[in-house]
Amino acid sequence: MDQTDTRTTVEKPSLTEEEATQLIERRYGFKVESLRPMNSYVDLNFYVKVADNNLSWPHGYTLKVTNSTYSKNGDLFEAQTKMMTFLARKGFPVPQAVPNLRGEVMSLESLPGNNNGRCSKNMVRLLTYLPGSIYYDVPMTLSIAHDAGVFLAKVQEALQDFTHPALHRPDMLWSLASLPSLNKYLYCLKDEWIKDKIRKMVQTFEEKALSRIDELLQGAVHGDFNDQNVLVEEDPADPGKHRICGLLDFDLIIYNPYVFDLAIGLMYLMSVVRDPDNPITFGGHFLAGYESVRPLTPVERDVLYYCVVARMLQSYVYGHHTASMYPENREYLLVTAGGLWTLIDRWWGTPKAEIYRQWRDIQKSIQNQPK
Repeated sequence: MDQTDTRTTVEKPSLTEEEATQLIERRYGFKVESLRPMNSYVDLNFYVKVADNNLSWPHGYTLKVTNSTYSKNGDLFEAQTKMMTFLARKGFPVPQAVPNLRGEVMSLESLPGNNNGRCSKNMVRLLTYLPGSIYYDVPMTLSIAHDAGVFLAKVQEALQDFTHPALHRPDMLWSLASLPSLNKYLYCLKDEWIKDKIRKMVQTFEEKALSRIDELLQGAVHGDFNDQNVLVEEDPADPGKHRICGLLDFDLIIYNPYVFDLAIGLMYLMSVVRDPDNPITFGGHFLAGYESVRPLTPVERDVLYYCVVARMLQSYVYGHHTASMYPENREYLLVTAGGLWTLIDRWWGTPKAEIYRQWRDIQKSIQNQPK
């Protein structure tokens, strides 16, 4: 999801399964065997299987049809494609763009509007589909948490050599640097006590973290390392144990502080922990995995606590706001935000020093384990 202003109603593309099939066969030359819709915020995604041939990807494809509003940003789509190609060449399991019959990895198509309205221009891409389960659907374990932290740090490490001008996105609403804009969306919440508490948290983030942004190491980042975008699979060498096997959705790539990206990964991992007594413990194992590859600087460590709550607030407020605009998609839009306030309250109610103490103990325990 790539939104710069969640208050603007975006028209979701209108494309039937039959029309999507015809589009694939016309543009890519594949014979479609099956096609089914996939979850999406304001775009259309389809899982596609094609007739088996030596050229087809064995796991199928994802047809991505972007809404007409976001389709105008061709430079960003180019950056996404180049980042996925870059990471794949370094051995990371990420989707790859499939060239169409004209050799293009993306095309702007004139598609019928909703209710037989005027046609719209929509960016169309076909990506290789990665098998696996999103880790929202798999019981979270300390092992997955640790491995996810390792994976994120390695992605960041690899992307230190990647650049693209479209990654400089100062107005992107989902960047933690844009958190002060959150106050404009609080009208979607009914509880005044919650709104007042959110305003105070935003102010604290500005004072404790945003004021130090120039001291933070920065680079190209994925920007959305969440429970819907990280894939896991059962480890064939260790049945019952899962390992990270894929990273999806490059819509929110950006040039940003690395600790912002880390905070996003931490927050979403803690949000899917089934045991209400242990989200911070799981966060500690995620951080231990991350720091085994890329240790934090003192400034990054100091601001991390505030960065985590910043993403919690964004997910909570923007999720509720978007759900109010698209009530027909409310269940999917509130997958994370729906029950997030309990975690926000617990996090903010636990002193930073106490959380950091727990995390230091976890790291020491892991370091002392026999190899």
